[in-house]
Amino acid sequence: MNKLFALFFVVVSTIAFSQNKTEFHKVSLKDKKDKAVGFNFYVENVYDGRQFKENIGTVQKGGFNRKVLANFEKPLPVEFFDYLAVICPSDRGKSKISIRINDLYVSELTRAMSETGYATVAIDVIETKDTVDYVVGSYSASTESNGMDVTGTHDERVKTVLQECLTNYMKTSEEDKTAILYDNNISIKNKSIVDVPSRGVYMNYADVLNDKPISIADYEITNKKDRFYLLNKLSRSEESNYYGFSDGQDFYINVSKYASVKYYAKTEIISGKYYIENVIYNSNNAIAMGAMFGLIGVAIAASTSDGSIPMLIDSYTGQPSFLSNSEMKVMLSTHPELLKEFRDGNKSSLAKKEILKKYYQQTLGQ
Repeated sequence: MNKLFALFFVVVSTIAFSQNKTEFHKVSLKDKKDKAVGFNFYVENVYDGRQFKENIGTVQKGGFNRKVLANFEKPLPVEFFDYLAVICPSDRGKSKISIRINDLYVSELTRAMSETGYATVAIDVIETKDTVDYVVGSYSASTESNGMDVTGTHDERVKTVLQECLTNYMKTSEEDKTAILYDNNISIKNKSIVDVPSRGVYMNYADVLNDKPISIADYEITNKKDRFYLLNKLSRSEESNYYGFSDGQDFYINVSKYASVKYYAKTEIISGKYYIENVIYNSNNAIAMGAMFGLIGVAIAASTSDGSIPMLIDSYTGQPSFLSNSEMKVMLSTHPELLKEFRDGNKSSLAKKEILKKYYQQTLGQ
């Protein structure tokens, strides 16, 4: 797909998407062919811990492959619980667990002669010991598969990534499990972040808003070319599935949703949003995440390879903004003086950040 065709495709898709915001492609995990797969546990509860719950991603329909939002036929906890009751049924000889779904999204990418379907899930596994609930591990998985039309097979990919997470949990030794207190009562105290969150590790976006970190003492922060990682000192493994962490000076957010690899990026707090100077983005992931919020970054989507771009992520809603030059111009269109300053500037990441600060100071007084 050349760049000119890619740009035309995205523009047409954007128009079609904007005209069909209320249309949903429904996905169901119910399948009479599903069978038990030999897990030595069963799932007692499924909790929905996603930051954004309005949909689960996007699919492409029709001759122009217009983007349509995807969602489950039933609420996510019901879909997952019913499916898990089949593949790991309750039994007296099995242990019981609960799971929290922190992220789940599906997407599609059309190529010349085929389509590729994607699915990603991130979960926490919860065990009960002496009537107290503990998160004993966080797991994520992604998969993709090709076909002439992958829209009807998203359920298969969701099942694949869920089973992969549960398989990895089953393989986790008792020595490598965490023991983090779990509280299912997520009542958000603050709707945005003003200052750098307290020093510690945050498993979920709600933990940041509620200022409920776990101790960072058992973790080591490493930096590899401005990609940050969290090393568990006890297991010596990289903890790549947490929401983020703070060293007391800066907050680092997990950008696996958008990036080509798993890592944490250093942020700066700007008007309740996490500003990231450069995300080494995966173009398909970026398009999918943007589309979930009614956004499609034309400049990103037209690219046939991965690249980097500044980003804003809303701390409360999770909505990403991909700060391409075209996106900046749209944002500044109601502020002629800032728009002129941006057009006349060098359009670097630093220049964009300074313009953003002025923009939010004028619009929100922040």
